[in-house]
Amino acid sequence: MDESLIGIIVAAGCGLLCAGLGAYMVVTGNPSLLHSYHYATTPLADRPALARESGAGLIVTGVGCALMGLSDFFGVWAGVAGIVLLVAGIAINLISIIRHNGSLFSFPSSEEKAHGGRGLHIGLNTGGGVVLGAIIGLVCIVPGVYMIATGDVSLLHSYHYEHIAAADLPAFSLIEGLSMIGLGIGLAICFAAGGRMTMRPIPLWAKVLMAAGGIIWGASLIALIVAIPTFGGSLS
Repeated sequence: MDESLIGIIVAAGCGLLCAGLGAYMVVTGNPSLLHSYHYATTPLADRPALARESGAGLIVTGVGCALMGLSDFFGVWAGVAGIVLLVAGIAINLISIIRHNGSLFSFPSSEEKAHGGRGLHIGLNTGGGVVLGAIIGLVCIVPGVYMIATGDVSLLHSYHYEHIAAADLPAFSLIEGLSMIGLGIGLAICFAAGGRMTMRPIPLWAKVLMAAGGIIWGASLIALIVAIPTFGGSLS
């Protein structure tokens, strides 16, 4: 079977699975498909709203996955639209969880379990968030710097660059390297802000940093993936 056809089938299957799970959550208002720590301290009255918002995010994510896989069939812009929707779907999920649950990871006390109330929120202080964000960010930043410095894109999967002309590899490696660095910086900023996202009220600076980090991360992810079909003709 042709590799591009396999890619289309896999992407469409993943997209349908995500969209199907999201539709279930939207229709039923049941958040149980999420990890329990994503809704453990969400008041019972808010859980249907959390389920429907997160379900909508999954549907958007599923459509994005499917479009990315269909880029070989419909063209580069289907892939671009897919990437944008994928990032938007992930953002919708994370925002809805934090908004209703108070934090991304949280666990209730035994008394609060009985009443569906808010319990212990697992968070970081700002310093801890910066340190953890820096460590995780370096996982992306170091390969990005390497690609820019050497022009070597072999850290990517071979099918992402094997059809790129040799003359285009320096520009491709620069864009991929900058995108990797952007991913790392975005993650580091988000973790730094996350250390204060469990406070009530959430400080304005934490909201601004989280939004900025998310935008940088999302834009970098889009640039990283879009460069592949732009230079090589397809994602695979």
